Formats: sequence, C-alpha cells, structure tokens
Amino acid sequence: MADWKAERAGRLRDFFGLEPNAELLAPEAREFEVPPGAAGALGHFNVEWHVVPRAEAVPLDDKYAARLYPAASREFTRPREHGGSYREQLFRGHARHQGRVVGVETTQKPRYLPGNKQFYGTPYGHDPSADPFAPYLGRAGMVNGTRFAHNYLSLREFVRVVNEDWRARGLMPEGYRATICPPAVFNLVGALFHPEWSETETLELGFYRDEQGNAKCYAVGSNGPGDFSYVRGVEGEEEWALAGFRVALVPE
Repeated sequence: MADWKAERAGRLRDFFGLEPNAELLAPEAREFEVPPGAAGALGHFNVEWHVVPRAEAVPLDDKYAARLYPAASREFTRPREHGGSYREQLFRGHARHQGRVVGVETTQKPRYLPGNKQFYGTPYGHDPSADPFAPYLGRAGMVNGTRFAHNYLSLREFVRVVNEDWRARGLMPEGYRATICPPAVFNLVGALFHPEWSETETLELGFYRDEQGNAKCYAVGSNGPGDFSYVRGVEGEEEWALAGFRVALVPE
C-alpha cells in the first residue's frame, strides 16, 4: 500500500475504533494509483487523496451520524417532501463513494463577507493569485474571478472546463471525473484531516446526483471550530451566492 493510503487508513481506523487490519477499500479500489507524471500537477491544485471506508467496515448508521454530525440541527433528520431527510439524502449519496479513493482539493477557504471580492487560498481572501483554479474560473466565464456569487449553470461550466483540460493533459485517473466536493466527503475529510477548514465561517456548496442525473445542492460547513455538522439544502439564487466550493475527483 502506498504511504498515503496507509497513513489515511490508519487515521480512519483509529477514529472509528476499528481493528488494525480492518480492510477499508473495496477490492476494485485497492490497486488505485495516481497516473504517472500527474502527481506533481495535481499537487499544484492541492489535490489530496483520501480513502472513504467501505460500508462493511464503517456503516452509515446512527453511530456514524453521532460521530461526524454531533452538532447537526433538528432539520438534519426531519423528513422532507422529496428524497427523505438531509441525513438520508447525504448518506444515500455517500454510499456511492464508500470503499473508494477520492481526491479532495485542500485549498483554504476565506472568511467570506457578502458583497466583497474574496479569493480562495488564504483566510482573508485578498490575494487572487493564491487560488490555483483561478485560470479555470476565467475560462468558465466566471467574470468576477472568485468562487462566490455563482449558480448551477456557471458551476457546471467550470466543472466541464476542468474535466476537459485535465483529461487532455493526462491528469485524470482512469474512471474518475472532477466535480464539486460531495457534502459527506467534505465532512469526513474536514473532520479527520483538515480541521482548519472550520476556522472560517464560510459555507461551501456540495452536490449529489439522483437516479435521473439531476443535481441536488447543499450548503455545508461548520457550527464552530473543529465541527463540520452544518448542512442545508440550497434552493434560491441568493443562497447560491453566499457559498464557495472546492473540487473533488470521484469515481464515475
């Protein structure tokens, strides 16, 4: 096992109280490797690889919810008109990634002040050059040059541009695609590996697709330092404008 896989798996086993030899990856994911020559380029974009434990080792049950969403609001488990509660929706989406390796962008999100022009890469967001995805924002027509104040159509174009370029450059692992970081992946990776994401109040967008291919969008974030329990469905344009986003590489 590559060093990064062993390190991530060890942290996960400790956190969930698993046996030292507990297998976390599905058989088809155990031989995953970053494409030769792509590691350096993906590192420029702050892509970090992570193991999502398989369901047999870490089931998505009440215990999981208590560990990863300890400060979730009452809305988290309230039944909703379409698709079940937020918890049911997130766990249903997360089940697709269990047992797999995902790549997650680790760029620092800024302390966003609505109406200001702030950039990813530093806590205060003053330096536009700190965002490694800045060239793709321009190519996707995001004229304000930031990751805020956008909508689903502009984000879809951004994702298309990144996928097209990374495939052309040989950076994309076979069978993977770039997307906006899924909500439960943000929660897991943030809670165990990147608590600094909780040090700014800024919310981020996250997507899951349903069986018809329609995207359901959520705003995710923290209720306080070290917490990643906040989640809410995003509906109107105003809510879209207040949240940033980070990139993830997930299996097709």
